[in-house]
Amino acid sequence: MKARSVRYLIGEGLKNIWLNRMMSIASVGVLMASMLLMGLAIAFSENVDRIMSTIESQNVVMIYLDDDLSDEQVQSVYEQIRSLDNINPDETIYISSSQALEGVLETMGPEYEQYFDAYFGEGNTILPETVRASMIDLEQYDQTISAIENVDGVDSYDSSRDLAVILTTVRSAINTAGIWMIVLLSLISLVIIANTVRITMFNRKLEISIMKAVGATNGFIRFPFMVEGITLGIIASLLTVGVEYLLYKVAIRALEPIISILSFNPVPFSNFMWIILLIFLALGIIAGLIASVITISKYLRREGSEFSAL
Repeated sequence: MKARSVRYLIGEGLKNIWLNRMMSIASVGVLMASMLLMGLAIAFSENVDRIMSTIESQNVVMIYLDDDLSDEQVQSVYEQIRSLDNINPDETIYISSSQALEGVLETMGPEYEQYFDAYFGEGNTILPETVRASMIDLEQYDQTISAIENVDGVDSYDSSRDLAVILTTVRSAINTAGIWMIVLLSLISLVIIANTVRITMFNRKLEISIMKAVGATNGFIRFPFMVEGITLGIIASLLTVGVEYLLYKVAIRALEPIISILSFNPVPFSNFMWIILLIFLALGIIAGLIASVITISKYLRREGSEFSAL
């Protein structure tokens, strides 16, 4: 196809959008609504993932050691725990009984120290030697606990299995819901653009029949409609990113009191802006291309004989 013909066909596709501007505006608006829902789901998922990662980094297992271990044995048990798979050695610390007691007294207040001294005697070691271990992946929680139980010298531990199960279930549900939402909104986008192209096609029925009569190929007739569908998708994707940016800023500002209470830093929009933009552009271009090709091809197959008879 010659460059002049390509320029002409692109111009025809853009002219279609202008001539049917009300329908084009409506199509872009509905397509933006679909993309906006998808973008909000992505933004929500990014922030939830950060929350989960923060909670995971703080998820620890308090491991209590046997009372009759020597200092050398305590150190050996500590090193064995640090070397286990799924245990973060940099965030795993040893807490002696005296350090544990100091922490309790600091929490309760110095006025209670005299009661501990009076009942247990000064310099008591009523609390066990403890290892505060941090897990890397909560999905391996059960395997890690089983490995900890097999370490000689471990007496007991505080289990947070229910929290681990809840966190992994929530994350899995969010990821699954996000995938299904993208699939559903992609189908909606196809229908929206296909309807817009179909209306333009019916408005140009006479022109298409003349082109068929003078021997224009289906590809030549189809090209402007492809340009129209792709352009609508690109316009909707670019506008949606801008609208989403404004909504995200407003939402963060409105939730600022809650965010400060939770000590949570929201994910900056710039962190996932390019992901959203690429997804929207890909969705808009692919949806516009597929919808326009399917619509005009189906129409040409059904009505081609009528065109040639006019």
